[in-house]
Amino acid sequence: MRGPEAAATALSLAVLGTVLLVQLGAPQVWREHGWVVLVAGLLAGLPHGAVDHLVPAFVLRERAPRVLLVATGYAATAAAAWLLFRTFPAAALVAFVLVSVLHFGSGEVAFDDERAGRVVGTGRDRDVLAVVATGGAVLVLPVVGDAVSVAPIIALVVPGSSGVLPWWLTTGATVLVLSAVVLTVARRLHRHRRLAAAEVALLAAVGLLVPPLVAFGAYFGGWHAVRHVGRLLAEDPANTGDLAAGRLARPLGRFALAAAAPTAVSLAALGALWSTTDGWRGFVTADLAVLAGLTVPHVLVVAWWDRHPRARSAPPGAHR
Repeated sequence: MRGPEAAATALSLAVLGTVLLVQLGAPQVWREHGWVVLVAGLLAGLPHGAVDHLVPAFVLRERAPRVLLVATGYAATAAAAWLLFRTFPAAALVAFVLVSVLHFGSGEVAFDDERAGRVVGTGRDRDVLAVVATGGAVLVLPVVGDAVSVAPIIALVVPGSSGVLPWWLTTGATVLVLSAVVLTVARRLHRHRRLAAAEVALLAAVGLLVPPLVAFGAYFGGWHAVRHVGRLLAEDPANTGDLAAGRLARPLGRFALAAAAPTAVSLAALGALWSTTDGWRGFVTADLAVLAGLTVPHVLVVAWWDRHPRARSAPPGAHR
């Protein structure tokens, strides 16, 4: 396990482990202040997609299209997705959830591949079951497990809707995801992939036990974004020498510098939204449309990236 993967693994485990321990020991903390975790997680997760426009250059090097061209296409796709979300909120919300499950699940499996030194997409766990288990654990289980808490948010996002999900949908989704979780954990334990198995179990425990808004905020900002940044640091050719020497500060600095301007623009847009909304619920509702708009091009970039992987070296035993 190399520097970025090791650091991302440790930090993300610490974040979700702490959230789960607080829920088990002092659940009233999340009942009273859970919105802080949600908003903080959404904000903390913004930078992880801020250098998407540089990914083609990381992968293709001199054959990459110009950054301005990539950034323009990215912005146009984001604007179109935001407009669709505002125009057809119900259909867009369903599509957003499904795409997010696929994106989160694929991201978990890709990170595990790279951490183990495999070429992304060639591991035996790179299948629909693992994607459903991980993506469903972090998004489906929180939503269907506490549908009463999520209903007001859905009602705000989809005007005229009660936000209440039908029982057959919540039951079916829960059975599907939990079955995928159990099978994935069992399979990874059978292959002596103890860390990978424990992570799936932790994601499922957080999704089942922690209030949904807290669970998603902690996962998005403290796990998904952290691990994605870890992958970016390892991919950037400018970091090769530093990472080989065990230096992580300079790669982090390069990422922060590259992500600063796009993140600032996103924060300015969110600040403008905050000034026009009434309280955190209104902010989250408005932010979801922005988040959905940014998610679509981000998902496309990451999916393209995963189709152009390069093998990474890993120390003996890393495949565990």
